[in-house]
Amino acid sequence: MTTSRLALRRAIDIDSIALSQLSQQTWRETYLEDLALPIPEHDVEHYFRTNKSPEWYATKIADPLGATWVIEDKVNDEMVAFLILGQSEVPHPEFCIGKDGHIEYLYVRRDRQSQGIGQQLMNVALSWMEEQFPARPVWITTLACNLKSQKLYMHYGFIKVGEFYCNVGDTKRHFFIMRRNNHLS
Repeated sequence: MTTSRLALRRAIDIDSIALSQLSQQTWRETYLEDLALPIPEHDVEHYFRTNKSPEWYATKIADPLGATWVIEDKVNDEMVAFLILGQSEVPHPEFCIGKDGHIEYLYVRRDRQSQGIGQQLMNVALSWMEEQFPARPVWITTLACNLKSQKLYMHYGFIKVGEFYCNVGDTKRHFFIMRRNNHLS
């Protein structure tokens, strides 16, 4: 996707700081503000240090088995969305490590939602998954209370196939596991 204003491209190593900042901003907007999850600030900060740091993103960008894309606003010279794909494990008995792909993160900044950016990233994700994991299922996880993301994923043929819990610090979060058969168009 390239318009006069927005550009889609693969992330490069120097993007790790901007990705960290964008993910923290979007995470706060989505989970703390929009969904009003009661997560204490010390747990949020710990999560950011371990799962949203520039070093964490540098590792994802460099992963030869994954792919990271960003969408930039060229006018404002800022990142507005990103997508991380890979093979990180999904806690489901049918997930096959090394054979199945996982859409790990798809974040769109709140002020850029409902502009087709999420759909553009999903199209990129599904195309890449078909190339990397032909005829294999594609997996994604989402918070059980995040109905907006679930609606997007269901539009692309994902169905709920399980659930699990994980913690942000001491705060337990409930997730849905969703799967899409990759041969769908």
